[in-house]
Amino acid sequence: MAKDWLTGWTGSASADRVTWDRENTRTALRSIAWVFLLSRLFFFEIASLAFLYLPHAWIQAPQGSLLPSGNGLYNVLAGLWAHWDGLWYLSIAHFGYTGRPQATAFFPLYPLAIKLFGGGVIGGMVVSMASFLAALWFFYRIVQIDLGPRVAWYSILTMAFFPTAFYANAVYSESLFLLLAIGSLYFLRTRRYWIAGPLGALATLVSTYGILLVLPFAWMIWRTEGFRIKKLWHALWMPAGLLGYMAFLVPRFGNPLVFEKAQSGWGRHRELFPVTIYQAAVSAWKSAPQAFNLHRLFIGGAPSLDPMNFLNFVFMVFAVVVLVLSVKRIPFYLWVYALAALLIPLDYPAGSPLMSMPRLVLEAFPLFVGVATIMARIRWTRAVYFIVAIPVGMLLTALFATAHWVA
Repeated sequence: MAKDWLTGWTGSASADRVTWDRENTRTALRSIAWVFLLSRLFFFEIASLAFLYLPHAWIQAPQGSLLPSGNGLYNVLAGLWAHWDGLWYLSIAHFGYTGRPQATAFFPLYPLAIKLFGGGVIGGMVVSMASFLAALWFFYRIVQIDLGPRVAWYSILTMAFFPTAFYANAVYSESLFLLLAIGSLYFLRTRRYWIAGPLGALATLVSTYGILLVLPFAWMIWRTEGFRIKKLWHALWMPAGLLGYMAFLVPRFGNPLVFEKAQSGWGRHRELFPVTIYQAAVSAWKSAPQAFNLHRLFIGGAPSLDPMNFLNFVFMVFAVVVLVLSVKRIPFYLWVYALAALLIPLDYPAGSPLMSMPRLVLEAFPLFVGVATIMARIRWTRAVYFIVAIPVGMLLTALFATAHWVA
């Protein structure tokens, strides 16, 4: 039995023969807890300093919403984490969807969770951070099963310190989606379908990306169980979850697809992905001077989406390169999900090409496994990743904290 110096894990690295005892569990939990704590404190500190010392943009709240309120200390520690989509989630937690079809673009499970924890900014942050901690655990476990503890360790490191991982502190649904999606895939991988399926259905009540879990479910069940209809039915949990949301919308709006129509309010439309990439490249070229001008990035007044076009393109290139390099390095059921998750913003872009791409890379979480496989083999790539990720993360966190547009 070999002991891995990074994690303290002992056992064979064979994917299906991993010995997992109490000592390994405690060691992994300690490591994950430290990664979670250090990454969350890092983003908290950057956000608070930016909020105190950098110019703020103004942000328009959704109709009928409650703006975060409180004293200066509250705003520094909590209020700043509820910008943009966070205001929509708080609004839904307080007022629901009635009379506001545009709100249906924000799926119901996360605002419901916020409501269960008091309905305020702090409640939303608690849900996000607790979900992210649990997501890291499931992420470590599923990668450890397939690729061993070393790659699993680098996977959680790369995800926790990714430049847009600050959303795990914010009133955003990414953390809850990651928990449910990764959790469902973990139980799928361990053939506990009656847990995996309901978790996948819940993931579709957080984000439309949840429906993409059909692909790894169908592949893994077919590879593991063959053409056994009783097992393959578990791939239908995700459509059932989405149908449940659609049924909820019918008596309120008379249209089960009102959430899809609401996306047009943000300029989302169907497009061939080569066209999207070309338009994004042109926008990136035009906006590059603004992206390197800190004064332009942090200008007061109305926030502008234009400076982010350059970074949107950079994040897209990063994701595509990692996806290509990962095709033979990570399990196919994870790779095919990542491919589908990247095709959504490319085939269904917003008015600004690749808008929100830096955040949407989080939805394609198997990409972090691809990065980890490279880091585990090539030592210098570890330094390169953090040399790039840390300053970019500081910049994007500062922009978000001061109500400028990030993703």
